[in-house]
Amino acid sequence: MKTKLKPHDPGRWPESKKQEAVVTYLSTGSVTETGRACNVPPETVGQWKNTDWWKQMVESIQSGEGQRTDNKISTTIDKALDLILDRMDTGDYQYDQRTGRMVKIPLKARDLERVASGLFDKRQLIRKQPTNIKAADLGQADRLLALAEQFAAMAGKPKEVVIDGEYVDESNGG
Repeated sequence: MKTKLKPHDPGRWPESKKQEAVVTYLSTGSVTETGRACNVPPETVGQWKNTDWWKQMVESIQSGEGQRTDNKISTTIDKALDLILDRMDTGDYQYDQRTGRMVKIPLKARDLERVASGLFDKRQLIRKQPTNIKAADLGQADRLLALAEQFAAMAGKPKEVVIDGEYVDESNGG
């Protein structure tokens, strides 16, 4: 097998040169720039780009990069969750003007609610479960009750509920 060292030489290109071209193309996005950088005619790079081996190599490279990125994201999430748990247990840092030192204070309820709500929603998404319930998800009776409550609220009238065939006015405690 003759290795091609200069553009326009007849023969086959070594596998390492093809790999270099794929990596360079992924970096530059340009057939011309890739040809110039790898010392391969741009026409050859263009032809390679339409082959199955090129597509497989691109997929392999991107898959490896995707896996590395996914691992980094997972590590970041783990560290962030550990810090959140620590802050929930030991408090958050705040500057104390009287002492001139950083002190830990308990997290505020609204911050805890935001963290819990956000994490709950993310967990529901991971589990492929709903993050909220819409009127369309309710049964027909529940939808009608929800509509009745909305109409009553708009009209400013007290809410009445039927319990065992009797109307009960809930606005004055039943």
